Amino acid sequence: MRRENRSPNPLSEAGFFLHATAHVIKRAFLAATESFNHFFSVDPEFRVRYYRERGIEYTRRGRYDLAAAMLEKVLDEWPSDDDTLFHLGFCYLKMERTQDGIELLERADALDRGGTRVRSILGMAFLQTKEYAKAVLVLEKALAEDPHNFHLNYRMALALDSLEKYENSVEFFKKTIAIRPDEPKVYRSLGFTLEQLGRHEESVAQFKMAARLEDGRPPF
Repeated sequence: MRRENRSPNPLSEAGFFLHATAHVIKRAFLAATESFNHFFSVDPEFRVRYYRERGIEYTRRGRYDLAAAMLEKVLDEWPSDDDTLFHLGFCYLKMERTQDGIELLERADALDRGGTRVRSILGMAFLQTKEYAKAVLVLEKALAEDPHNFHLNYRMALALDSLEKYENSVEFFKKTIAIRPDEPKVYRSLGFTLEQLGRHEESVAQFKMAARLEDGRPPF
């Protein structure tokens, strides 16, 4: 006896359709998510470069805490990156973590890729810590590369003065003035050094020049 063809239960059909639809949606969602994650997964080197760029930007904007947080991540991955060593070292100096800053700047200097910018800031740091002989050594190397740099000559003059090498200090103060003749602080510093040498009249002339510049009058 032949069975009669019966129409399927509408509820069963609906249930199957919903189940099938849900399965398709789930598969599509998983595929889309996998594709999204694959597409937007950040390459480790890209991430480190991003942190370095942001860290340097924050350093230049004076946001040293934020810069340091970024650059510390970079240093973990790239311990010999000269840009990171310099900018993070500079941040540490500004954050009064002086010894940490000096350590990083010395590492940058040892790589011999940082040039005068590293040695100038390192020289300044040694002046702050009163390590004047170290300041002279590092500033000598910087001046060999950039003999007409105002900051290098001025810092060298200050370091030599602190070591009581007054004649040499006077020489560098005069070089500094020749580079930038409108800086009152240089004349005043030169005046104190000349006083140490007993050259009182010359000393007074330098103090007068500093006062003249502070009053807004031209140096000559």
